[in-house]
Amino acid sequence: MTFEPKNAADLANFFKASKDMYHEIWIVITKKEHADLQPVTFSEAVAEAVKQGLIDSRTKSLNEHKYMIRFTKRISRKADA
Repeated sequence: MTFEPKNAADLANFFKASKDMYHEIWIVITKKEHADLQPVTFSEAVAEAVKQGLIDSRTKSLNEHKYMIRFTKRISRKADA
């Protein structure tokens, strides 16, 4: 699933509604040098993802203006006894 949020609240709502429906979520980010005001920054996206139990794993360039960040669920690992 790929999503391009309009703002941080839009991203938060999307994560809440979608985090259990998809194995991975790609969030489109506009590079700061190509936007007077970025809809969502990398830091905002990662912070909101962590709140929702997601973790970022990699980025992928779309073009000179935008890139995507991949988020997946955190895997809980039990300590070995």
